[in-house]
Amino acid sequence: MSNWKNFERRVASIFGGKRIPVNGRAELDIEHNVYGIECKYRKVLPDWLFGNAVKQALTGSRKKGIIPIVVIGKYNSSDIFVLTRVDDFLNATRKEDKDE
Repeated sequence: MSNWKNFERRVASIFGGKRIPVNGRAELDIEHNVYGIECKYRKVLPDWLFGNAVKQALTGSRKKGIIPIVVIGKYNSSDIFVLTRVDDFLNATRKEDKDE
């Protein structure tokens, strides 16, 4: 079985969703009632992002007990993306659910 399929199954399990086992389509990888989850699984992730930016966010945030995020933008694009670890994301969203 492919590593990327196992990764999708793991992500589906973490989020409480269901993997959609269809190849070659322009749909999401995980069926979920709240999140539109598309998975990407790579052998190598960029050092500037995961070696530097994430490490800096983790180090600076842990001291203060806040949620570490990396905000990413692309030159000449209005799109802005947020990257965080899945545990931090789930803890933050579960905390919001409890507050309601």
